[in-house]
Amino acid sequence: MDTGNKKETEKMQSPDSDLSEQIKEATKDSHVRAENTKLMLSYQRGQITLPQYKLLLFSLYEIYKALEEALDGNAAHPAVAPVYFPLELARLEHLEKDLEHFYGEHWRDRVIVPAATHRYTQRLRQIGREKPEYLVAHAYTRYLGDLSGGQVLGRITQKSLGLENGKGLSFFSFPAVSSPNRFKQLYRSRMNSIELTKEEKQGVLEEAVRAFELNIEVFDDLLKMLTLAETETETGVRQRQKAQSHNRAAGEASNGIAEKVENSGSDLSELIKTATKDSHVRAENTQLMLSYQRGEITLPQYKLLLFSLYEIYKALEEALDGNAAHPAVAPVYFPLELARLEHLEKDLEHFYGEHWRDRVIVPAATHRYTQRLRQIGKEKPEYLVAHAYTRYLGDLSGGQVLGRITQKSLGLENGKGLSFFSFPAVSSPNRFKQLYRSRMNSIELTKEEKQGVLEEAVRAFEFNIEVFDELRKILSFTENQGNALQKQMTASFKTQGGRPMAKSTVPALLASSRFLRLILGVCVALLTCY
Repeated sequence: MDTGNKKETEKMQSPDSDLSEQIKEATKDSHVRAENTKLMLSYQRGQITLPQYKLLLFSLYEIYKALEEALDGNAAHPAVAPVYFPLELARLEHLEKDLEHFYGEHWRDRVIVPAATHRYTQRLRQIGREKPEYLVAHAYTRYLGDLSGGQVLGRITQKSLGLENGKGLSFFSFPAVSSPNRFKQLYRSRMNSIELTKEEKQGVLEEAVRAFELNIEVFDDLLKMLTLAETETETGVRQRQKAQSHNRAAGEASNGIAEKVENSGSDLSELIKTATKDSHVRAENTQLMLSYQRGEITLPQYKLLLFSLYEIYKALEEALDGNAAHPAVAPVYFPLELARLEHLEKDLEHFYGEHWRDRVIVPAATHRYTQRLRQIGKEKPEYLVAHAYTRYLGDLSGGQVLGRITQKSLGLENGKGLSFFSFPAVSSPNRFKQLYRSRMNSIELTKEEKQGVLEEAVRAFEFNIEVFDELRKILSFTENQGNALQKQMTASFKTQGGRPMAKSTVPALLASSRFLRLILGVCVALLTCY
């Protein structure tokens, strides 16, 4: 509890007011904030979807499991006993019933919760062992909330999702409470009868504020998680259809651009530059790239970005190597000067050690990008020119600026972890880019092939934009949990081989979190659909 919150609770305390009133006053601002999180506002507007609701149930299950185990273990404690109503209030069995309805009898194998939920449950277990009287704050905020606004959310859920006969809605049902209002009055009176010292009461008030803060963190983490998970899983087909439609639209747009510039007799490099002008601007203005350019890059972000770059360059360079003699590829085939794969491997080994390949995690957009590269490598090798141009010349241009930003922001010394940005065989990037463009302009292509290359260049930027956007979603979710959960994750999460995670790898906790197992599953699921 920070000093500000402590002062607030001290200021609001009155020796004559009841504990329930003191908690209500102390948590007033936090209560408003919790109700106005994006997730709760959407919920109140009836904009809840089935995937969202099911994922929310998982977090509620973990929270109530921790809370009710702590309450059961302290049922005889003088501060807990007066408000211990397992028959009337316990939610765990109800949540189990809902989850079994949606997922079947093996639903426990599918539990996925964000890091904020783990922090919440760990706090509940901690105070259950060390400060049982603080459980009063959590029980009050949760159960009386369920009997109040929670009933409204239950009706919204039923209506929004069309759930019939109470199936999937057991969480909102309190069969042993005939009158919620009368029960809440009884609960408050029991709570107000608890005898606490001044210090204990102060602690309970602070814990009540903490309870709301933990809930807000869960709502925020769930929103981030839901945004990505829902997009990737439940709407995957629509997303791919949309992407295909977008690609067609992009192709049509580039057709118009290409026809105009081709009539002017411009070089291929100029044609691509003109055709991709709008996409280039969009790529540079994605939220991830804007943050990067401002120097707001963190080590976990950078390491996750390296994974995607590794997969992309692996696919690109394998395709280029396999088509090195192709008449459209040969003029721009510069493996000694440009190849990035070994440099990326060096960076990843620096950060993760020799077994870094076991930790590779990338979003579905990266897989779509690499699949396209492999596809054209087999079917349309001349289209590789578009991808090589956009990637390598980008690396030699703005990529060098990003390299300096990365070094400065992360304090990386002696080039360690920065090999990707290094081109030791290119003494002058500007002169090399001139050479590359002249070679590229010498490629002989039919009108249809040239048009295809222009469309592929637009598509290359679109793939990059999708990768940036999906990485940002993953990063937004994981960045918040990396540092805060370092010690906790070391103890509670295991690697696939069952070994405890090393401290140095915890900031990249993506590799072992349940959420990212979901993401990996999503990526695989998408792969099978192509």
